[in-house]
Amino acid sequence: MPTISASVGQGGVNRRDDVLLVQQLLVARGYTAIGTPSGTCDAKTIAALREYQSGFLSSPDGRVDPGGNTWRHLAASFGPPLPAVPGPSPAPAPAAGADLLRPVPRPDPATLNAGLTSAGNSFMLSALGTPLVAGGYSSLCQMPTLPKLRRNLVTDTVGPFRVTGLVPAVLSLKAVMADIRAEQPAAYAGLGTAGMLCCRLVRGSATAISNHSWGTAIDLTLNGVLDVQGDDKVQYGLTLIAPLFNRHGWFWGAAFGVEDAMHFEAGKALVSQWAAALP
Repeated sequence: MPTISASVGQGGVNRRDDVLLVQQLLVARGYTAIGTPSGTCDAKTIAALREYQSGFLSSPDGRVDPGGNTWRHLAASFGPPLPAVPGPSPAPAPAAGADLLRPVPRPDPATLNAGLTSAGNSFMLSALGTPLVAGGYSSLCQMPTLPKLRRNLVTDTVGPFRVTGLVPAVLSLKAVMADIRAEQPAAYAGLGTAGMLCCRLVRGSATAISNHSWGTAIDLTLNGVLDVQGDDKVQYGLTLIAPLFNRHGWFWGAAFGVEDAMHFEAGKALVSQWAAALP
């Protein structure tokens, strides 16, 4: 990844090549209001920087410094993509007017998430640490208190919605959503989220911590509707996009003992890669 040689943004040196790179990275993260990257730091660029910083800074200043916190988030790189995992090819895009919410029987769990392993609590705690340093998990969402985790969180645009999560997880979701948009446009148009970062217990458990607590899992809606958990049926639209999540190393919750088809989480191999690179 190229780097900037001097500060960019409010009160910055604003060398053309540096500004151009920052603008390109902002556009790649969904901040398209700045227009075509020009190399000139204007009010739209500074406004986009402030909005981007609002995801991880309490006082956005509209400036990027070489090696600084904003640059580290903006230029985040967490290693090359993992090799594609084996599995079924994505289904053909549905015909116009197909009912994406139609419940269909859950596929045999043994046939799902080929080549992927779910990241359990003991692994997540070892790899990424304890999200709530003082404990006190409940069924309600809390923000993490672990400093290393907090400094590696970001709020950003991911396809048709915004999320808050671990930086590499958010970047990976961008790639997933790009594939869904290209290969399953009808499903993409209906996608929404019921949340990503949320320090809480797994539903129905008094001990297990949800992977949402690390910002590495996401719950999805289709046309504003959540799939019903635990009924062994899944929304048809979710069956169309699950292979694309699998392609990028994300595990589909339809394979859990209690079916949770709205839920996708970074698989063990992805989390291992990210944990080794987090500053």
